[in-house]
Amino acid sequence: MKFNPLENLAEFQSKHPGIILLAAVFLTAGLATGLPKIQLETDFQASLPDDLGPIQTQDKVESEFRSSSSILILFQVNDEPLEESYVTDVRSPEMIRMQKNLEKELESESIVGNVRSAADAFQQVPESKEAAIQRFEALDQEQLFNRDYTATQMYVTLSEDMTEENIREATGVINENLEQTPKQPGIDITVTGSPIIRTDIGDTLVTDSVTTISIASLLILTLLTATRGRVYGPITFVPLFIGLIWTLGTMGIAGIPLTIATIALGAMILGLGVEYGSFITERIIEEKEKTRSIEQGVKNSVPTTGLAILGSSTTTVVGFSALLIASISFIRDLGLTLSIGIILTLTSALVITPALMIQYERWSK
Repeated sequence: MKFNPLENLAEFQSKHPGIILLAAVFLTAGLATGLPKIQLETDFQASLPDDLGPIQTQDKVESEFRSSSSILILFQVNDEPLEESYVTDVRSPEMIRMQKNLEKELESESIVGNVRSAADAFQQVPESKEAAIQRFEALDQEQLFNRDYTATQMYVTLSEDMTEENIREATGVINENLEQTPKQPGIDITVTGSPIIRTDIGDTLVTDSVTTISIASLLILTLLTATRGRVYGPITFVPLFIGLIWTLGTMGIAGIPLTIATIALGAMILGLGVEYGSFITERIIEEKEKTRSIEQGVKNSVPTTGLAILGSSTTTVVGFSALLIASISFIRDLGLTLSIGIILTLTSALVITPALMIQYERWSK
């Protein structure tokens, strides 16, 4: 007798649907533990190929001179109506005193490596604005100021690598110290710089990912319910969503990061994978109407329709797998995650959907 895995699968589904569903629950719970472990990668340079000459040189410079991106603290004269006590020139002794105090507090923090500002030009706070201006002119510190001296910057580098977690920790430390530092009237203080932009991009990635998955799920569930009915529509959707959970959980466990390229991964997996469960469901319903038996409908449908969608999904996976040879890492990650997603959503549709339909028919009797 010829061995046919799909026929054996259909036979097992018709006899033991409860076992399949229970195993799916445990597998989903296990892979769901990887969801909180999903990493964010917003550093574009980290995704570039290491064998390029300029990138190798840049890595060497950063290693030897620790010239990593800095968090910037911008001190700027605001547009509020001026009063006598307001600072109108950031070269004033009041500003220098505030910056020196802030530097001292920040450098005492373990996450902070080095702090640099215009105040470094002075051992002691100058007694007058004129003395401060003369000192700045002698040392040529103009790069720390704008043209009309209404803004100046403070550069903060970290003692640790510029990871998303360390940047967030350092930002929190900086904001806490800013809250405790006496403010100069007329001055607005803003924390910015490339690292801050990276964390903001990370927050946007997470928000957009959740939003796109939610909207895609709602639309797909609505369409499936409208075309398959209020019972078989959700039955078709549940394995699809389980496949998505498996995919995202696998990303977290395997350390595959969420990047700008993979932000729409959830919606793409749902859109690409919905046809597998839809084909299986439709075919089982047709066979059930012919044979008057849901079990026989599964036995007739899974070996044939399953083989067809296996062939279709294989070509899709092969196409996405071609991205694995890309030089840029986030393109490789996109190809890898899409391939994994197609395989897992197909598996979920092919294994869980028939079992779920059989179990429902038995419960409804």
